[in-house]
This record gives sequence, structure tokens and C-alpha cells, in this order.
Amino acid sequence: MLKPVSGPVLPALALLAVTALAGCEGGLAGSLRSAGVGGSPDEFLVLPTRPLVIPSELESLPPPTPGSDNLVDYKPNEEAITGLTGRSTVPQGANGQALVAAAGPVDPHVRARLNGEDAVYREANRGLLLERWFAQNQEALIYETMILDAGDEYERFQSMGVRQPSAPPQLLEDD
Repeated sequence: MLKPVSGPVLPALALLAVTALAGCEGGLAGSLRSAGVGGSPDEFLVLPTRPLVIPSELESLPPPTPGSDNLVDYKPNEEAITGLTGRSTVPQGANGQALVAAAGPVDPHVRARLNGEDAVYREANRGLLLERWFAQNQEALIYETMILDAGDEYERFQSMGVRQPSAPPQLLEDD
């Protein structure tokens, strides 16, 4: 049978446990911190409430339904659509179904095929031995030929007469 811990051992164990939990990124203490317990609230998630409006006839109020939105709650998505389109409802087909249908049939094995093609490409374009050893960014080394240079593309489109909204910042600084 085990004897209960007493004397100076119990406070030492308690101090050790508290110290171990206080420094943890993960575990219980880290989970509580990441959930906002013990920290400050995120100021971007706090919205002011609208003033309450009392209708002239209380019978016109809808019956309460648990889990539904309040009449005075902000609805940012709906308000953005109303502000941009002038309509209070989302137009039919605005969820992208027409675009998905226009894209054509879906290949169910596309991810596996692309992963296989990418593995072949990565093996063929690994770079030289010293480049592989000393490269800071292996992805940039492998996909170097696929990275677009914004300045070159801007110049190419400019020479073709394509209208562009603005020049990339590094081109503006060089002039």
C-alpha cells in the first residue's frame, strides 16, 4: 500500500507541477492561453451592438426561436452584399455553382496524378549538389524556372499594349 506524501515533499511537487504548466506552449496552459483565457480579447472580433428598437405594436415581433439571430445583430456578409449591389438578398447562383458547372467534369484522381507528376519534376530539378547543401529555400531552388518576375511580365504586357492597373513597386522605385 502506498503512503500519502507529506512533509516538505508535497509543496516541492506542487511547485514543480505549477512551474512546468506555466511554461508550456502546448498542454493545458497553452490551450487555455490560445483560447483567450487569461489573455486579452481580440479587438477585431468585438462588434458594437445596435440600439434596441421597440416597435409600435409588440404583436408584430416574431416569436422567439432558440439559436436564431437577433434582429439587431450585425450580419456582415449580407450587409456587404447590400452595400455593393444595392440588393438586400443574395442573387440566385451567386454561390459559384454556375462557375463550377462551367468548369466541366471533375477528375476524382487529380490530386494523386498531380502529386506523382510533381514528384517526377522535383526529382529531375533538384539542383546541383552544393546548391542543395547551401540553399536557404529548397522550394525556390526546385521551382526557380516557374517563378514569374513581376517586372519582366509588366514590361512584356506593356510592349504588347495591354492595359494594366499599375506598375509593380520595384519598377516605380527604379525610375
